[in-house]
Amino acid sequence: MSRYSLKPLPHRADVYEVAVGWDAGLGTYFITVFGTPEIQREPEVRLWRGNVWRDLVAAQELVAIAEKYAEVPADLTTRLEEDRIAAPHQLRQPINRVISQLLGRVPEK
Repeated sequence: MSRYSLKPLPHRADVYEVAVGWDAGLGTYFITVFGTPEIQREPEVRLWRGNVWRDLVAAQELVAIAEKYAEVPADLTTRLEEDRIAAPHQLRQPINRVISQLLGRVPEK
């Protein structure tokens, strides 16, 4: 799994952090947008995509969502694709097969 923390856009004072990355276990890219925390509280999750099996399979789709909330480095799409290639979703791994079956997904050949 990879994870990058992105700086919120200047006009998004309601955003504390934007986290993006690749989750090989679920075979998806993910984005989590955290709101500005109140005193003595954890930040609220404002947006969470990529938390289910193969939700975001294209790095460009993830980057398009992230650009609404954060400053996105020019090379982020490339880095995310490299992360996916370095740690691909492998259905043949026993845990991934079990997760796919629990989610009611048809195993890939």
